[in-house]
Amino acid sequence: MVRLRLLGLPLGTFIFGVIGCATGCTRGNASSGPPEPATTSSSSLASGITDAALEGASDADADASAVSKGPTQIDVIVGGDAIPQVKVLANVIGEVMKGVPSCWGSADARILNLEAPIGERKGLPGDKQILAYAAPPTWFADLYAVSHASGFVIANNHSCDLGPAGLADTVSEAGKISAPVVGAGPSDPWKRLDVVEKGGKHVCIVAWTTFLNDKGKKQRGCLEGANGAMVARAELKNVGLDEIHKQLGAPGRWDGCDARIAYLHGGREYKPQIRPVLEQASAAAAYVDAVIVSHPHVPDLAETIVAPAPKSDPTAAGGRVVGRGVPLYRSLGNFISNQGIAWTLGMSVDLLEKEGVPDPIRTVWTRVSVLARLRFGWDEGSKPGTPPSSVLYGYTLAFSDRGGNASLDIRLRPLPNGPDDPVAAKLRKGPKPFGLLIDAPCRIDEDKPPTCDALHAIPAKDAIPAKDAKDKGAPEPVSSGSGGGGKDVPELPDE
Repeated sequence: MVRLRLLGLPLGTFIFGVIGCATGCTRGNASSGPPEPATTSSSSLASGITDAALEGASDADADASAVSKGPTQIDVIVGGDAIPQVKVLANVIGEVMKGVPSCWGSADARILNLEAPIGERKGLPGDKQILAYAAPPTWFADLYAVSHASGFVIANNHSCDLGPAGLADTVSEAGKISAPVVGAGPSDPWKRLDVVEKGGKHVCIVAWTTFLNDKGKKQRGCLEGANGAMVARAELKNVGLDEIHKQLGAPGRWDGCDARIAYLHGGREYKPQIRPVLEQASAAAAYVDAVIVSHPHVPDLAETIVAPAPKSDPTAAGGRVVGRGVPLYRSLGNFISNQGIAWTLGMSVDLLEKEGVPDPIRTVWTRVSVLARLRFGWDEGSKPGTPPSSVLYGYTLAFSDRGGNASLDIRLRPLPNGPDDPVAAKLRKGPKPFGLLIDAPCRIDEDKPPTCDALHAIPAKDAIPAKDAKDKGAPEPVSSGSGGGGKDVPELPDE
């Protein structure tokens, strides 16, 4: 995988102007949209998600078989891990998201990772030192209503925390409220999800995880669909790379899709992204227009990588050119979580450890969220199934402020929040790659469009990092706090 640097091109050439969902787009494949939140009032909805921004979302009925009558632009925003820890569940989700950056609501489609099966917590393992999560159905319904998500990724290391029955319930419970999910299903867990249609153009996503926490019978049941649902997995190393080529290049996988996104779950927690996961991202780039990664619970760089050729059938790329640039987000970090609760402004911005084990409770980067922002564009007259003629990307940062009694209140807000934001000023001093995120060229404020141009980039010198001892063989990521089968940090099993 080769990284790219940007050409000095007049990027305004590729920007058609902001066109929100109000101008006609359908979100996901839900028939009626999200329900009203059960525990929040309408005033608690995320401030950026207004009725005007969503008005008409179910009215678009463009003929997908027709040639585009004008330039089409679709904005997609993608968030990281929403983790239903005990103290997260104690918050009103509408209040948590009230200050979310406005670009979340103004996008044509919104996607995030649900880091848990849907079900009641009483079904979790009795050993509290084994980290396992459950998203109560009422909480999930509120999250869907407030976030107006166009798709939930449900392929991650926690997918099987409630066993095969819990995975099946996740698919079923989401279906009850028409919440679109991707990464697990009754027959083909790699089935793509159409997250938005606009101007006759469709954006689709496929998702998978590199590992599951549970082993033995429970894992087999979730992979094989013992209770009627199976999760998509591509293990690290060659066997997983082969699976990615097989699934993303499968006949009919992307039929009807004009833009394609791959979302994979893998890496080492509280660490920069690892080589085996980047190799999976490179393989996926042969077939898609953007690759997004979650799991480390800390953010990482966004960059452009070079798309290789499909492994077997060249037509599986859908007309995409080998060697083109594809945006890669190495890790989005957390979207909503309780991690980082103990960090204060006077503390270090390093990746902290306790007795040689990563300490997510005092690590500030667990409170920093990358909101991936993608802008796909098509020229006037483009036919259905035509790849985007423009792929602009960037990211907006969000930060989870903590307040109230014992810092239990979680409130998302933009980062930086103005030129004199003391948190941003401190984070700039953080270790690589984390501190670089604050001022990197592709970081944009919430009210600005993405400007990094993926398709018109040229190769940089560096590629996938060289193998090291930790990556050698690596059958799966090593976990210390939120998965991988490991024990959690002692003081915070599931809070």
